Amino acid sequence: MDIIGIDVGGTKILGVRADREGKIAAQVRRPTGAADGFDAVIDRIVEMIKELTPPEGVASVGVGIPGPVDPMKGMVYGPPNLPGWETVPLKQILTERLGSTKYDNMPVVLVNDANAAALAEYKFGAGCEKMLGRPIKHLVYMTISTGIGGGVISDGRLLLGSTGMAAELGHIIIEVDGPRCYCGGQGCLEALASGPALAREAAVVVGSPRKTLMADLTGNNPAKVTPEIVVKAAQEGDLEACKLMDREGLLVGVGVVNCVHSFNPQLVVLGGGVTNAGDLLFKPVRATAEARVMPAYKGTFEIVPAALGGESGALGAVAAAMEG
Repeated sequence: MDIIGIDVGGTKILGVRADREGKIAAQVRRPTGAADGFDAVIDRIVEMIKELTPPEGVASVGVGIPGPVDPMKGMVYGPPNLPGWETVPLKQILTERLGSTKYDNMPVVLVNDANAAALAEYKFGAGCEKMLGRPIKHLVYMTISTGIGGGVISDGRLLLGSTGMAAELGHIIIEVDGPRCYCGGQGCLEALASGPALAREAAVVVGSPRKTLMADLTGNNPAKVTPEIVVKAAQEGDLEACKLMDREGLLVGVGVVNCVHSFNPQLVVLGGGVTNAGDLLFKPVRATAEARVMPAYKGTFEIVPAALGGESGALGAVAAAMEG
């Protein structure tokens, strides 16, 4: 039987029905409509599960969601971009709202969205044996986008920690006196190297007297700077944009070094919108990692781009449901 995976984001919900090889048989996408309130979002998730369920039923359902998740208790704790969600017994709520005998005894599994993406890349994407040409057991996944999230595969299994909240890689502290992070901390990798952080640094440049392509692309308006504009300008050779991408690669590279020293992976997979910069990001990331890891770690890992794109979260929810 197939498995349903639901990826709940701040702006969209993506649902897939897939087999145990990650082959997608059906897909549904809906706006999250977070501003409509908690009950409306839950209703959309339930409707999508029902829409994706064939007459013969499914083996299980996995739900990936941002923020701290305790998969053992089925709880979600204050996910960002979902107002009104504080301490939510999501597994229980979904089980009750699905109702009907078709869903009796069907497991519902919760997973953090970045953990889900890590599991998907390990099972079906950049870290799978078919893609690599060899099996691996140890992988770190990091997404660099609106925020920075991550997941760790250790000895072939998702590392969850004592309460299911391990591997918040975006909140590794890399600058003691750095900027405040939304999490309440200071100097987190996310506060310094996320997409918005990159745009913030670029906005300072655009607001200065320096002549740059970034300023031309935004009409000299710092408020219009986006990570995509920084990448575009760098790709066209803008010196200031290239400096910003080098700095971004340094920061992400330092995060990678911390992960290598902490988890000793064979593979580091980088995903998220900022990685669309390609070598503009990966070259300084790899150079930083090579220069800063302890000698014993050199040659023990590779840094590669994610392979699954926007479907990684939903496929990761499928993979989490497979593992139960």
